[in-house]
Amino acid sequence: AAASSSSAPSAAAAANVASSPAALGASSPAAAQGRYGSGAKRQTAVRQLEYYFSPANFGRDAFLQQQMDGDGYVPLSLLNGFNRMRRLEMPVSEVATAVVSLSSALEVDEARERVRAAAR
Repeated sequence: AAASSSSAPSAAAAANVASSPAALGASSPAAAQGRYGSGAKRQTAVRQLEYYFSPANFGRDAFLQQQMDGDGYVPLSLLNGFNRMRRLEMPVSEVATAVVSLSSALEVDEARERVRAAAR
């Protein structure tokens, strides 16, 4: 991460407080960010998945609806193969960890292999 020349805290710095190693229970910055990417990359993955499950998208996405199981879950491996997710080059395990730690709109199953919209 590049150091800022400004003495005032940036919005990015304030946002990083919530994803600090201590907040995530990690022992090092590398552990907090995850092995496969920066906090920004993890946030991008979560935002993309939240879009896939948003009422604006999910209601008109017949393919995604067909992939949903009886409990409302869709395999993360399938979603991770979508172009925007594939470009992030994150394994399913890291995407699952990002969703668990950063999203209140999505739920990951116990095996960390499937995701669904959280109950509202």
